Amino acid sequence: MLGIDLKSVQAVALGTILAGGVGCASAATEPEGRAFTLVYIRTGPMSGRLGEEENRRAFAGHFENMGRMAGERKLVVAGPFGKRRHDEALRGLFVMNTGDRAEAEAWASTDPTTLAGVFILEFHDFATDAPLVAALERGLERERQAKAEGRTPNPGDGARPYVLLIAEHRDATWRELAPLADGGGVLLLARLDGERAFALLDAKDGADAEQRFGAVLDRIGPHTLDDWFASDQLARMREP
Repeated sequence: MLGIDLKSVQAVALGTILAGGVGCASAATEPEGRAFTLVYIRTGPMSGRLGEEENRRAFAGHFENMGRMAGERKLVVAGPFGKRRHDEALRGLFVMNTGDRAEAEAWASTDPTTLAGVFILEFHDFATDAPLVAALERGLERERQAKAEGRTPNPGDGARPYVLLIAEHRDATWRELAPLADGGGVLLLARLDGERAFALLDAKDGADAEQRFGAVLDRIGPHTLDDWFASDQLARMREP
């Protein structure tokens, strides 16, 4: 799923793996947020070294395992990085529905591609007031409705591009981006490892984000912008 080519993009949104939008953040107040665990999926030592059939089985298991974890409410967000990313080894991203590091590691390490050494996992503390679990439930319901109508959702159905922002100065970032949560293009704000800020931007790629948010980005200090793909439900989280 989590490469950067078309096949990877298609594998993003198993319809069950979604994220949420910003809650009631304001420029003056940063919500405490619920604890989750963000997982970077990185290129592993066996990437490109498995036989064709072994690689096929590993990735088939990868998709199946994501669907299982989403159904068990363990995995609430997933998606691959695109062409522009701050580290070439980054392949994808999970958000696990727990702030307990050991629990998150136990859940995420069931991934067959990780077990095969194609990927390695890197764990980070992640806190947000975005309604991630509620978003997951909506995604699961959409999948159930499709199946009831005799349709089988394909990996990648409804996928679209976004941009991930990580900034070193959390307070400045929150001050500048929180006012944009109401239709201004900031879909999610979170704390990353306590001190840094994480944001999901409504933009098709890094260049688009720089054009749309340029003045704000200049004021938040050091930051990275990464192309990323995920379900289109991310852009609809603030809808009733």
